[in-house]
Amino acid sequence: MSFHRTVAAIRLVFLLVPLSWAASATAQMQVRVAPVRLAPIFEQLPLSGTVISPRQSNVAPQESGLVERIMVDEGDRVEVGDALLELDAGLMRLQLQQLAARQEEARLDYVDAQRRANEGRRLVGERNISKSEYESRLAAEAASEQRLLQLGAEADMQRLRLQRHVLRAPFAGVIARKMTEIGQWLAAGSPAFNLAQQDPLRVQARVPERYFNEVGAGTPVRITFDARPGGPLEAQVDSLVAVSDLNTRSFLARMDIPNPDLQLAPGMSAQLLFVLGDAQAQPALQVPADAIVRRADGSAVVWMVRDEAAAPVAVKTGRRNEGFVEVVAPGLQEGEWVVTLGNESLRDGQRVSALRD
Repeated sequence: MSFHRTVAAIRLVFLLVPLSWAASATAQMQVRVAPVRLAPIFEQLPLSGTVISPRQSNVAPQESGLVERIMVDEGDRVEVGDALLELDAGLMRLQLQQLAARQEEARLDYVDAQRRANEGRRLVGERNISKSEYESRLAAEAASEQRLLQLGAEADMQRLRLQRHVLRAPFAGVIARKMTEIGQWLAAGSPAFNLAQQDPLRVQARVPERYFNEVGAGTPVRITFDARPGGPLEAQVDSLVAVSDLNTRSFLARMDIPNPDLQLAPGMSAQLLFVLGDAQAQPALQVPADAIVRRADGSAVVWMVRDEAAAPVAVKTGRRNEGFVEVVAPGLQEGEWVVTLGNESLRDGQRVSALRD
């Protein structure tokens, strides 16, 4: 090839390149778009939790004594008022019999004193008894009445102490631990059993402090248990312990859940999904999560379709909402179209053909 022909070929190449760029610039790229929406945020907060017993107590007798009978063992379920153990109460029964005899004696004395006082009331009216004798009879009646009342109170107290020799369950639950045996001397207040409530149970989880104003009593929660078959359990927050853990900067949320079939037990793990926000919440501008394009510097953009051309808009992202992301961007409005598929390779001003979802 001659020198002149070579130069001509090179010139032709340089002439054709701009033409090819222009052709590519005018070619339309097919993308899928979805509208920007304005709606309340329903954020989902996943957390891990633990199943605990809301009521757990070391049950102890109120009287001291020798353990005579034990009616339950570890793992037994009991109802409120069920007898757990009985202390030896033979001496207490004898003392109660003595009090009953003294009470009967005092009753007879009071009947006689009352008779003599009534007789004095009749005789003093007839002036057949001295004033001193009359007043003595009235005093004897009052004293015998008080003695009868005192012995009655002592007998009632003895019966109460006798009842306390039987230790009963203060609430329904399961015997988690037995700490005594027959023949052991048990002092008043010494634990005999550990009783744990099993229905209902409580699930608790640590909530990060930034959600303190969003999680509260009544917040819906979906709870999933590895040890429980079936789908998630729908519950709600019963209480929020408003004391932050200084180590984790978190608050404790509690949910009480029914457990009639006893498929759950304290100590099990749970996966919780808090549903934050409601229909009355302040609406926020949102785009589909697929519309967000992250750049290397950490910033985010969405590609808008305006006049059949792609236009990038820088956005600040916020909360997630069931496949959507809250965005803040000047000029972005509800109803505009953002690219959700094909947005990774777009260029500013590129012609696009939009397929709407």
